[in-house]
Amino acid sequence: MKYKALRGVCIGVGRDFKPGDDPVELDAATAQFLVSIKAVEEFKDVPVKHEPKIESAPAEKPGKSKEK
Repeated sequence: MKYKALRGVCIGVGRDFKPGDDPVELDAATAQFLVSIKAVEEFKDVPVKHEPKIESAPAEKPGKSKEK
């Protein structure tokens, strides 16, 4: 399971985990402890919805009228 940092913590020898870092995999015991002290939270990967692009007609420039 992946977790994101809520504040800076040490997650191993020479491994610091700070807010803004990419989510990391943690072992169960480390994750349980860090969640209990509110240093990390579970990272929920939300799928991105791809919305269809709406193409609009090009806007006419002011003062340039096609009607005569």
